[in-house]
Amino acid sequence: MASKAHYQGNQVFRKTEKGYIVYPKALNIVWGNDKRFWKLPNYEKDGAELIQVNWLEVTGCIDNVEKKTVYDIGFTVSLMTDAFGWSNSPIYIMAKWGDNTQWRKVNLASEINGKKMTPKNIKITKGKGNNVDKICFGLYEVWNKKWKGGLKIHSVNLTEI
Repeated sequence: MASKAHYQGNQVFRKTEKGYIVYPKALNIVWGNDKRFWKLPNYEKDGAELIQVNWLEVTGCIDNVEKKTVYDIGFTVSLMTDAFGWSNSPIYIMAKWGDNTQWRKVNLASEINGKKMTPKNIKITKGKGNNVDKICFGLYEVWNKKWKGGLKIHSVNLTEI
């Protein structure tokens, strides 16, 4: 990554009975190494807490993915009681597998009410071309430049369908 302010995850993921689970310590987080913006997890299963940013970009990949043809991908997140800036700032969830890319728009303010949940998963089908053994995914809000905070990322789940 271009800046030391960005956190590069350890790229570790867990195989589960029906897919994979990725905890925040494995994710790449723009501005993640700056304590003014993020509280990073100390342990693998801890959540990553967004303090405040106007550029939300959290990404990850799973290499050598099982040779299934369809996965359901979802970020498990929650809004903390002091969350702000989400009412007019929808996030976008992205998944890419080979040449197939899917995007999903999510309004966290109406989807989440303080509980941990997975809003609007993405169903991704294996694409063709390069990187068909790798699934990449991301959580973004980089367009409206408003400050937002109070988001907690618990995990990313990839479930075989």
